[in-house]
Amino acid sequence: MPHASFKILLLLVVITLVTACSPGQANPKTLKNPVPATPESLATGKRLYDRLCADCHGATGRGDGEKAKKLAEAGEPKAPDLTDDKWDHGSTEGEIFVDIRDGLGSTMRGLNGKPGIGPEEIWHLVNYVRSLGANQ
Repeated sequence: MPHASFKILLLLVVITLVTACSPGQANPKTLKNPVPATPESLATGKRLYDRLCADCHGATGRGDGEKAKKLAEAGEPKAPDLTDDKWDHGSTEGEIFVDIRDGLGSTMRGLNGKPGIGPEEIWHLVNYVRSLGANQ
């Protein structure tokens, strides 16, 4: 019987380690952007932003996109202005990454699992979004 207890304990330790080391469990504030904010990264981020984000956040990131206007008329929360210095959901690169990846409730769906969008593309979006305004 002690042998079975050891196996169970070992299994619990392994599960704990895997969970603690998985990227989804990292503290968003401490996530580091592995993609430098080069002109190429910003251009890639802008292309992705224009395709995936501008409907709500607007062409310039002010939260005035066509979809955002319709959401506001329906009583849904307004898309935030990404150019100001007030960030309700965190302003570190890691927090922005997690917001884009996981979404923010029913009005902002995350990009996690979207075909052709992986962590690198999300980091390009982070670089572009941070270039829009005061939180650079």
